Amino acid sequence: MIQPGTKTGNYRLGNDQLLLDANGESKISAEDYAVAVVDEIEKPKHERCHFTVAY
Repeated sequence: MIQPGTKTGNYRLGNDQLLLDANGESKISAEDYAVAVVDEIEKPKHERCHFTVAY
C-alpha cells in the first residue's frame, strides 16, 4: 500500500518477493516511495529486473 505520509528516508528493498512487516502488511508512504525511485534512478541496483519497496 502506498499512501500519503511523512518522509523518513528509510525503506527496505526486495526483489520479486513482497516485503511484509511484523503485521503481515506491505506499506510505504508516497514520500518514501518517491525517494526510493529517485535513489534507483541515480544509483541503479536493479537494472532490468523487478524490485519492491516497503518499510
